[in-house]
Amino acid sequence: MSSGFKYDLVPPVEQEERYDVQTGIRRRGPFKLDTQNLVVGSFLPGFTPICADLKNKFAYAVINVRVVEAYTTGEEALSIKVAKNSLAYVGMFVGSGKKGAEVTVIDKSNAGYDVLTIKAAFGEDIARDAVLFEAVAVDGLKQKHVANSALFNRTKVEDGITLVSLLRTAAEIEPSKLVMPFSENDKANMKGWFEFNE
Repeated sequence: MSSGFKYDLVPPVEQEERYDVQTGIRRRGPFKLDTQNLVVGSFLPGFTPICADLKNKFAYAVINVRVVEAYTTGEEALSIKVAKNSLAYVGMFVGSGKKGAEVTVIDKSNAGYDVLTIKAAFGEDIARDAVLFEAVAVDGLKQKHVANSALFNRTKVEDGITLVSLLRTAAEIEPSKLVMPFSENDKANMKGWFEFNE
């Protein structure tokens, strides 16, 4: 008889709080998620920025990307390195509020970052850790959806109706622990309801 025991148990993953959960207040009722440009079968992480249509109960994922390596503009500068797992898609416009570009290819082969190939040079330098937003047009001046809420919990994007719960208030939010970044426009729009530790 062999001595000892062997257990194939996976230790539980400790989840750090992204915000003070005691301050989290949810919005009333479920919202229908607009899944256009989202990948069916993928998961949206908790605290993804959301633009909620409070009257019609629709929720729109706010698509932002965090730049992981400084970008210097120029004729040949057609690649922007961004954090993994963003919601970026081919054909979208990314903007800074001053300049913008159209995304033509997304390369996800690198383990540390994704590369957005843009149709033409961005037109201005972009600092490391800057957050670019999905813009209405290629000029990058206006953000398409500005957040007024955050996704309450991790949600699978379904082929059909996807209902989500949203947060309308949260305090002591740790931006470094968020999978999906918030743009400066989002933070300004949420001031008074969402408190970021910065």
